[in-house]
Amino acid sequence: MDTSTFWNQIATYNQKTWPVQALMIIAAAYLTYRVFAKPGAKTDIWMKAFLAFAFAWNAAVFFLVFVRNPISTFTGVPLFILVSALFVVDIFAGKTHFRLPEGGWMRRLTIAWVLLAALYPLIGWPLGHTWPEVLLPLFPCPLTVFATALLAAAAPDTDKKVFIALLPWGLMGLPKCFGALDCYEDCILFAGGVYGLIVLIKNWRLIK
Repeated sequence: MDTSTFWNQIATYNQKTWPVQALMIIAAAYLTYRVFAKPGAKTDIWMKAFLAFAFAWNAAVFFLVFVRNPISTFTGVPLFILVSALFVVDIFAGKTHFRLPEGGWMRRLTIAWVLLAALYPLIGWPLGHTWPEVLLPLFPCPLTVFATALLAAAAPDTDKKVFIALLPWGLMGLPKCFGALDCYEDCILFAGGVYGLIVLIKNWRLIK
């Protein structure tokens, strides 16, 4: 896909789906507050249900309807459907317990990654990406950063299968750092993938 086609598809997606995206962003903000301030069984269920919906939405609507290309169709769709299904399964398995680490560098990094995912549009602005050609917080890439940050914060009380399924999309952000599709925002995606991989390796024997 060439750069202009990609950003034209982004613009069309935003113009057609912004009300749904706005509701999803509000839900994500509320549930993030719950994870940070009121962790527990109910918060776990709601966040997993939300993430399952968000990944399924991106697979079915973003990748299959609006931003269609070989990488989206043959990599993004199966990966995001898999992640969505694994979050649904974990609602019942109860392996992941979302929380904000009590202190130290993990706490600060968790907050930083969540903020970076939320600030994708502002980061893209000085790079020349303004409405409607802008990546909103629950696009596939910032969503992956957000989910990876939450799972890393929960480690080792997290589902290893979901963690592993998220990493390929995160690490695929590397070409964007070299100018692919003029989407330098996704350097955040790649860095988040590396961070998630480090946390996963560090906790490999402890994560279920």
